[in-house]
Amino acid sequence: MTSSQIPARKDRWLRALGYGFLAEFATVITIILIVQAYVHIFGRGLTDSDYAAFGQKVGRTVGVVGGTIYTYLFAQLLMRRLTGRFIEHGIVVALSAIAFSIAGSVVGHQGVPAAYLLASVLKLAAGASAGFLYLRSVSLNRNVV
Repeated sequence: MTSSQIPARKDRWLRALGYGFLAEFATVITIILIVQAYVHIFGRGLTDSDYAAFGQKVGRTVGVVGGTIYTYLFAQLLMRRLTGRFIEHGIVVALSAIAFSIAGSVVGHQGVPAAYLLASVLKLAAGASAGFLYLRSVSLNRNVV
């Protein structure tokens, strides 16, 4: 086999890191938008402590659920650009999202809440699942052709 016959690998490790960042960024933006909609539209006239409590509740809920969903979605976006190592790339997306999440928590909250452990496990599962499901669909499509 000559070098022209060997298919080029399309590993996108840096892109996987970027998509992990985007997943976490989308999660944070979603939290901000929900809180701002509550403050300015749905919950007008409440006290600052009410807004703070709402913000914490939204942060916990959207941080876990939204972070998992965004990790899966951004890992799926990456899969189309790959030729292999789908699961590994999905895990890198998740690890990147987890790293940015923890770093943001340490900077913003001077610590890491317990809910981040659950969020991290779910993000890993989401990234690996995105890679696995894409690998499975690619394998099924190859068998059909």
